[in-house]
Amino acid sequence: MHNSGLFTFTKICAGRVSNMTTQLINTSERCVDEALEGLIVGNSGLLLLPEQRVVVERAWLTGRRRGVAIVTGGGSGHEPFAAGYVGEGLLAAAVAGPVFTSPPPASVAAAITAVGKDNPDGVLVVVFNYTGDRVNFGLAVERCRAAGMKVGMYVSGDDSALARVSGTAGRRGLCGTMFVLKIVGAMVQAGATLEQALEACHKLGSAVGTIGFAASACQMPGAPKPLFTVPQGMLELGLGVHGEKGAATIKAGTASEVMKTLLDNLTREDSETRLDLQKGDDVAVIVNNLGCTSELEMGILRREVVMQLKQHGINPIRVYQGSLMTSLDMKGVHISVLRILDPSWVTLLDAPTSALAWPTPIIHKGGKDEAFSVPEYDLNLSAREALGSSYTLNDPAHAQALRACLESLVAKVPQHEELLNTLDSGCGDGDCGTTLLLGIRAISDQLPGLPTAHPAALLASLGDVASVSMGGSSGGLYSILLTAAASHLASYPSEGVSPRARWAGALRKGVAAVEEYGGARAGDRTMLDALLPAVEALRSAHDAHGLRALLQAMATAADLGARRTAGMRARAGRASYVREENVTGEDAGARAVACMLQALASY
Repeated sequence: MHNSGLFTFTKICAGRVSNMTTQLINTSERCVDEALEGLIVGNSGLLLLPEQRVVVERAWLTGRRRGVAIVTGGGSGHEPFAAGYVGEGLLAAAVAGPVFTSPPPASVAAAITAVGKDNPDGVLVVVFNYTGDRVNFGLAVERCRAAGMKVGMYVSGDDSALARVSGTAGRRGLCGTMFVLKIVGAMVQAGATLEQALEACHKLGSAVGTIGFAASACQMPGAPKPLFTVPQGMLELGLGVHGEKGAATIKAGTASEVMKTLLDNLTREDSETRLDLQKGDDVAVIVNNLGCTSELEMGILRREVVMQLKQHGINPIRVYQGSLMTSLDMKGVHISVLRILDPSWVTLLDAPTSALAWPTPIIHKGGKDEAFSVPEYDLNLSAREALGSSYTLNDPAHAQALRACLESLVAKVPQHEELLNTLDSGCGDGDCGTTLLLGIRAISDQLPGLPTAHPAALLASLGDVASVSMGGSSGGLYSILLTAAASHLASYPSEGVSPRARWAGALRKGVAAVEEYGGARAGDRTMLDALLPAVEALRSAHDAHGLRALLQAMATAADLGARRTAGMRARAGRASYVREENVTGEDAGARAVACMLQALASY
């Protein structure tokens, strides 16, 4: 594996790892209680049992909800698990312990009693396979049974990290258990008995596996540093959700490489915990964020797991992504795969739930062969429309001069990339020159086909190039400038107006459009502070001046305007949000305009 590519894990997580002591809590002693209280605020359908850290759906206490009630929970630090899954079609109650610590039996018993007392259908308690949870939940179950309540218990273990389970506490309960909770929750909502629910739990448990990795450890509330350190360029493979290290340390790599390693370990034939996937299987997948993985990376990983499963002839028919069961602020991911052994499981996964945290994908309900069409947008439409303009350069020398200007632009602007990036680095993201060159290179690629004999069509074509190739605000603004100018140029009558006046009027309309949509004005320290003087220089020039002289006058005016921005206060654009002491030197956008005009004048 190597460390290049779009998805290379590091220990840096949005500033969290480099500044590990910054935590938005009040006290470590009450952080769990306050988080649960925060969940209840605004969710009137949920209740928090006093002193018990138990969240219950209110409908169970008012008698409006009946049937088998599902209870689960565990240590805190895995939010939104478990309280976030309390709701119709999922959990009746959830119990929380201290961070990474099993809740006491009294709290578990309170949760069972809240939904199980006088409930003839009974309570299903799902326990995640950790020693503390088995002991404390088990004791609570026995006490509630002794009190006459009907209670069934299922211990869930879906961890596929260990090749051998002998000599261990068994497979840990991880986010794959969410498949069990969701499907069985929908079953009991539809009227399944406790015995049917328990049978389904065991069948589901044998069909699910989970494997994951982490690029950085989590930090306990109030702790000065993370629980462990992952070396730079490495990943912990096969870890749980309690801040422990993984079963192995591996080299980091691209998203594709990391996902291949995960799936290889999930299905390895020499493992007692392997998930036995066969070609042609339908599966459901959870891509679970352990707390601090960016949504960009999560989307890439979701794509990878689907692609790689399909490459092996396996069909992911449901894919869920999100922070389902976290490990505080750990940067990492768990992948859970459920082999669909019963078609009804898909229907049950799709069944509605009011639980806040369950991710609900948008599912197409039509047939696979349902006909549809996607309307296409022609990027060259504006250029073709402008070709209908009556304004055509009948003089081949003028058309050739325009082409020579563009050739000079393509040849000379790239040398300013570093300067423009440097000017942009203090008050922007340091890519003004790089972004501009994306457009310049696109012009170079399309130069042979650009309609230089039709000025309006030429400007429209350049506007399309800017919007497609440059991106960002600068690409949009250049496209607005050129597109508005093209439209105005195309509207001129064929006679009675000099070429200089045509161009000056068109560019002024383009600048006015930039002012309207960009929100900036002269003196705001933007590209306009170079554009406006340049257009004014063209407007006030004499028609007798040749093209080169006109362009040079515009370039000189733009250069002076760009120089003046060094003393201006930014009142528009990204720089307006930056502290004044960081806004130094010329504005990069204004200097870019001056560089381009000088290149055009040097044809």
